[in-house]
Amino acid sequence: MSVNILAIDTSCDDTSVAVVMGQEVLSNVVASQNQIHRQFGGVFPTLAKQAHRENLAPAIALALRQARATWVDIAAIAVTVGPGLAPALEVGLAKAKELARKHQKPLISVNHIEAHALSPLAVPAGRALAALPTPKLPALAIVVSGGHSEFILVEKIGYYQRLGHTIDDAAGECLDKVGRLLNLGYPAGALIEKFAKKGNQDRFTLPRAMTAQTNFDLSFSGIKTAARNLINELENQDQLDQQATYDLAATLQATVFEQIAYKLERILLSPNLEKRVYPSRNFLRHLQPGQAPVTTISEVWLGGGVAANSNLRQILRQTLRQYAKQSGKKIPLRVPYSKKLCADNAAMIGLVAGYQLERGEVADLESTDRQPNLKISTKNVLH
Repeated sequence: MSVNILAIDTSCDDTSVAVVMGQEVLSNVVASQNQIHRQFGGVFPTLAKQAHRENLAPAIALALRQARATWVDIAAIAVTVGPGLAPALEVGLAKAKELARKHQKPLISVNHIEAHALSPLAVPAGRALAALPTPKLPALAIVVSGGHSEFILVEKIGYYQRLGHTIDDAAGECLDKVGRLLNLGYPAGALIEKFAKKGNQDRFTLPRAMTAQTNFDLSFSGIKTAARNLINELENQDQLDQQATYDLAATLQATVFEQIAYKLERILLSPNLEKRVYPSRNFLRHLQPGQAPVTTISEVWLGGGVAANSNLRQILRQTLRQYAKQSGKKIPLRVPYSKKLCADNAAMIGLVAGYQLERGEVADLESTDRQPNLKISTKNVLH
């Protein structure tokens, strides 16, 4: 039986509180700090911590009110313990422990990356039980955000294998940093997408990394460096006009997303994904139409802040359609029901907490601590 969980996320610069019942999001309050950090061109941890302290109590009250719930209706308190900014995580965890003690509720600690990975499974309140999406496993979760870019094989909920990840900058970080070089402000990702619609992605050329490496990892620092050099060159030649900015945004976005699609294609074409076998050039060269290996992956889930980008969704769907032609297997792409669930939010934290509560995974109030560098591991998400 589904129960109401009050969830808190203070992993970075958004203060969020939600009330979730199973996969249903009853409320999801987000207090943004963009105005605070814009002057710094990025998140200033000390200010983020102070803003979380100020925003958390009102957000909790509003989330309960919007969900038409009282503390009697809440079965557990969930909170992000990592990864994230240590000072920010500290505020949410302290408040969650305080509430758990005060209201005698179990505490559930949640991995923020797992929450992004599972965010496409959330549904808005009022969805009929029969209409709730049932995940078809194994699935491939693609998390693309400002801090993370990962391919995660979901064997079953709670059991994961990270197939690949960025070895340097995340995709969203690359977009934001180049956006700042173009004086687009903070955060720049949304403006990059807007400007790219007016640009010609073929005008400039940026390097696509990791295509020669026989693994499923990603790299975006080289793209950022090449873009910075190109911007400097255009400025020195007094050619960085509005159209050049549009064209550079289009080229940047296409290059970043093409690398993700390239690695997705290699994952789908792996002769043995369980052993992480990377398809060799010789294997791909002799691959006949309609004879591609049939992957065990049943669905692809897209989460994280950059998952809100329509162009990324389009490129991934094109990759899946091409694979269907090669193999005969159609694989759907699942995305969060609202683009608000792509950014950091507490609804996805509550969603994961529901699965953990069903498995009896309750945190210890005394020993649970923030884990700023927490990762997804092979079998247990909290190690």
